[in-house]
Formats: sequence, structure tokens, C-alpha cells
Amino acid sequence: MKTIVPTLLLMLCSITIANAQQKEKLNAASIELGKNGLIYNLNFDHKIKAQHFGYRFTLGNNFAKYLNAISFGGGSYYLIGNKKHFLELGLDLQYLIVNEVSDDQIGFTILYPNYSIKTFVTSFNLGYRTYGKKTLFRAGISPSVIDSRIILGGYISFGLVL
Repeated sequence: MKTIVPTLLLMLCSITIANAQQKEKLNAASIELGKNGLIYNLNFDHKIKAQHFGYRFTLGNNFAKYLNAISFGGGSYYLIGNKKHFLELGLDLQYLIVNEVSDDQIGFTILYPNYSIKTFVTSFNLGYRTYGKKTLFRAGISPSVIDSRIILGGYISFGLVL
């Protein structure tokens, strides 16, 4: 399972990039801070040509010492705006695995349950997106539903247009 998801993401990225023969750059790779708690996400983003609609694949980790969280999944988005500056509306579905390493540490219990879980997380994105010549910047709010609880969150993302 650990190698299947990255392999599938790599294959999809390769196929999408290889098929992109148009002048408009539609693919982006970015690092995102935020979303499901204090977590780092790697994103592959593809905007559908001549549309304001796209999808993304995400792989994330929080690199914490006492509470490890790993997530993977994807989502879609709709952009409202002109060629460079957009209002981003999105919906993501990720699978979150939280492994509690130490039960006597206080910290992420506000964001995650204070026990180990494996669950699906739905998050809604409302934010700003802008494209530079070879860059992508995103920032916004992203409330999530984790284990029947609503968690308020936000994100900031920097990336390269491929």
C-alpha cells in the first residue's frame, strides 16, 4: 500500500504531462502548509484546458514526534476570475492515518482525536489562487470534517507550473 499510491500518482503525472501539448501551462506541483492540522502536503495539480475547473492529488505528513499523521487523496476545484488571479472553491477527500506514539503528550488533540485513527477526511477550500510565469501561489481557509468533528483550518501553498 505504501508504494502503490506514490506509483499511481507518478504514472498519472507522467501521462498528464506527456499529453499536454498546448501553450497554456496546466500542470503544477506545489508544497502546501496546513489543511488537516499542522501538516505538509505535496500536491500535483491539473487545470482542464480552457476551463476554470481542475483536480489535484495530495500526499501529506506532519513530521511530529509524538503524533504522526499521514494523508493521501485528491480533490477538485473551480476557479472564478481572470487569467492570473482567481477565487478558488474546492472539495478534497483524503484518507488520514494518525498514529499516537505517546499518550502523555499534550498538543494536537484540538486538531486530531487523542487516539490513533484511520479515517476519511472531507475538506472544503475557499481561497485565493494566482499564477506567475512559472509559479503558483494559493492561500485560504479549509474547514474539514474529521471523525464527525468540524475542524477549522487554513492553507498556504507555493509551487511551480510545469
